[in-house]
Amino acid sequence: MYNKRVTKVKKGIKMKLQSWIVVFAIIVIPIVLVMSLYIQVQINYVNLQGNYDTVLNNATYDAIKAFQINELNSTTQNIAQEKIRDVEASVTTFYNSLATNFGQSGYSEQELQSFVPALVYTLYDGYYIYTKYNNVVTEDNTINLNSTQSETGLKPYVYYSARYKKGNKDVVINYTLDNYITVFYSNGSSTYETYSGFLIDTSKTNASGTTYDGINIDNEALSEVNRTSFEANQTNPQKVNYKYFTNNNGRREKAYWDGSKWYKYNVDGTINTVDEAMLSQLGRSYQRDTSAQEYLKEAYAFTNQMKSIIGDITLGDIVDVNKEDLGITGDIGNQSIMDFNTFTQHKQQVIRNSINTNLRATIAKFNENSTYPAKMPTLTENEWSMILSNTCLISFMQGQNIGNGYYMGYSIVTNNKNREFVDPKLIYILDQDKNQYHDVRHLSASLSGNIIGYRNTDFEAQSFVSNDSTTKNYYPHGSATADYACIVTSSEITSSNGSTSADNASGNRLTDLDTILDSAPANIRKAYYTALFRERCNSYKSLALSGI
Repeated sequence: MYNKRVTKVKKGIKMKLQSWIVVFAIIVIPIVLVMSLYIQVQINYVNLQGNYDTVLNNATYDAIKAFQINELNSTTQNIAQEKIRDVEASVTTFYNSLATNFGQSGYSEQELQSFVPALVYTLYDGYYIYTKYNNVVTEDNTINLNSTQSETGLKPYVYYSARYKKGNKDVVINYTLDNYITVFYSNGSSTYETYSGFLIDTSKTNASGTTYDGINIDNEALSEVNRTSFEANQTNPQKVNYKYFTNNNGRREKAYWDGSKWYKYNVDGTINTVDEAMLSQLGRSYQRDTSAQEYLKEAYAFTNQMKSIIGDITLGDIVDVNKEDLGITGDIGNQSIMDFNTFTQHKQQVIRNSINTNLRATIAKFNENSTYPAKMPTLTENEWSMILSNTCLISFMQGQNIGNGYYMGYSIVTNNKNREFVDPKLIYILDQDKNQYHDVRHLSASLSGNIIGYRNTDFEAQSFVSNDSTTKNYYPHGSATADYACIVTSSEITSSNGSTSADNASGNRLTDLDTILDSAPANIRKAYYTALFRERCNSYKSLALSGI
């Protein structure tokens, strides 16, 4: 009996175990399979998201690189017209890059446009947005505001501007990435007076432009290899002295001294001796360059002039915007727009608000004809720092089905080589005795001897078509080499994953650059500031207007 009971118990246990196995097979295994499938879908989703991020970032990089190359190799001074050409060429490069990388996915360039809500090109004094828009201009050049004809292209250029009103005063200020402004001013009349120039902390300089922040700013002996000296001796080309002057179009350009006379290059590469009118600036014998001193004198006079005209205008007098969006609350609204301590912060808030407002409107318009509604992403403070401290391209791509959801991404790539904006971080110090140039932010030791500062673009190869119709390249500073820090830590293009900071070198907010300069040896500070002021004086200003 006992053995029979044991046998029955064993059989019962065996039956229960078999039942649990059946239950496990029916319930648990499908759950495991579903979870495994879900996890694989999520892995594929994350992988696709990463792949799309890479494709978008690469396309944005290619686009800004194309813009950079076209701008630096321009042969004219009509930058205002060339901006449109260069931006459109850059847009083409962007879509070509996307189409190439998405070729295996079957996307055509036209199809990709339906996934790109906007491309934003932020430039020195404003920005372009490339997107879909309603074309209100008819074939006979009349305006039809009710037009539903949709096109993809560049919307009108938007300046970084703000309007202020106080009593009879009506003021519009066009800002830039640095401290150059254009002011449109009216005091109760229907006409506006226009002024353009650089603002500067007048407590650091003087009316003669010979000092800045306790250092002497002297005239300079500038020299570089040009196409003439390169063709004369391609193995060991000699540097030629040069000086900046203002041409008949009001633009700044270089005049070279050949030992007996001044000459300059025309836009087609031919050589002309300067005319008599230019000799009054250059002199009939070799003269050192005085651009840095001219910059300080003009900025000092312009700043004092603006203080007398619009110094009573406060941040709270701004109109046509929500003041809280600009951080203008309480006593902040009582601060003068000419207060140099708050100028940069207010300017950056104006620029940021303008880009945000127009971009949101652009994406909302894009969604009217989109199957997948695009969303305005929230940019980080680091990304806004990139946008506000250099020219850049912001690209958006949204709506592609990537399995367990829809792709939504953006990319920001900056351009550190352009003709208008002189980036304070990219002034290099050339040790002429050792023929080596240095990034002032990464100097491991002090420099002695013959040093001078130049822009980063002055150390890039220049190309020209020689007399034998071949394209040749030369370096303005010959065989000068970069130190390790310049090669490794400096980049011509920074993506949204890079490390950025804005500067305050006579115009932007305080960063490590200013801390470095404050503690740098006097000769380094002198070379740096002289170069910065010289390059700002001679950079192209499409907003430049003389006071009326």
